[in-house]
Amino acid sequence: MKIRTLLLTMAMLGSLALLAGCDLKGGVEQGRCVAYEKGKSVTIVAEKLVDGKGTYAESAQILTYKLPVAARDMGPTPETGFLLSADPDKGFVLMYDKAANKVAKLAVNFTDVEKNVDAKHPKVSGKPFPIIDKGQQTVTVYSAAMKTLLTFKIPAEAMNYDDSAWKFGNELRVAFLNASKDQALRIMNCTKTSIYKRK
Repeated sequence: MKIRTLLLTMAMLGSLALLAGCDLKGGVEQGRCVAYEKGKSVTIVAEKLVDGKGTYAESAQILTYKLPVAARDMGPTPETGFLLSADPDKGFVLMYDKAANKVAKLAVNFTDVEKNVDAKHPKVSGKPFPIIDKGQQTVTVYSAAMKTLLTFKIPAEAMNYDDSAWKFGNELRVAFLNASKDQALRIMNCTKTSIYKRK
């Protein structure tokens, strides 16, 4: 597990312990934000742990939580998106199907995969991803977690999908109590939150 992920998890569990008292009866879920209703709720597609690492799967749970009661426990406003993950080696992407309320797999043809691309790289910094080229029938996205710039060709029937279908939603970590699992105690926006001090 990466150090950043470990520290974020410890921070969330620490907050949960304080809220729940000495008797910790709750948990934490992490996933991509696919819906957000200001002042009301947030919906995530939850990661699944495989060999100790978080990943997305077609069988992933879709979880909706009421927002924390205290605004200070909310964190930065999440950005939504339906693209969950991309697998260049196996030639598919996983995305959230809003109409069916489930995760769907879409076969695509990756035409360009640039690895080790930092978020400050000129090819990424300030660019409005996703970049959709209807003429070439391609989509270009950037995965900050993978530090990878990806371009893939999509099926003709997918060209009419909304732009949100190709956007990575923010990754959120949600703490809750078992007694009221649909009520978030605290929500951390992992995408927008840095645990390190900026100089």
